[in-house]
Amino acid sequence: MQALREMLGVVTVLLLVRRVPPGRLDLTRATAQQWNDGLARDTTLQWWELVDPAADDEHPAAALAAVRGGDVVVRLAGLAAPPGRRDRAVQVLLALVDALRATSARTLEAAPSGDHPGAELLAILREAGFRPDADGREVVEL
Repeated sequence: MQALREMLGVVTVLLLVRRVPPGRLDLTRATAQQWNDGLARDTTLQWWELVDPAADDEHPAAALAAVRGGDVVVRLAGLAAPPGRRDRAVQVLLALVDALRATSARTLEAAPSGDHPGAELLAILREAGFRPDADGREVVEL
């Protein structure tokens, strides 16, 4: 597939978000460890990955989002993306919001480690549609 893309000069790849299948959890944690070690160690998280659907199962995700599930409120625990690829972090969040709209969840709340997101994370959240609620938390209504 990569050779075909190079032959055709196609550089844009369609990336989709999906819940990480059980068989990819080890690869997901290894990938996250490279980008965000603390996030990778939390075994209670539900992982979502931004992937090329044509790639094989050994190909790492383009970006990762980790959440703590809930029936109505889902909490974003963190993001992992390659260094310098803020666009991928935004893309995985936008796709995650779309995917969660098909569930019973009504709100995605950013709950990164620490009380307040740093400036870079806040900029990513805002670009992905998060806004402060009445309590000052960053949320997206689904």
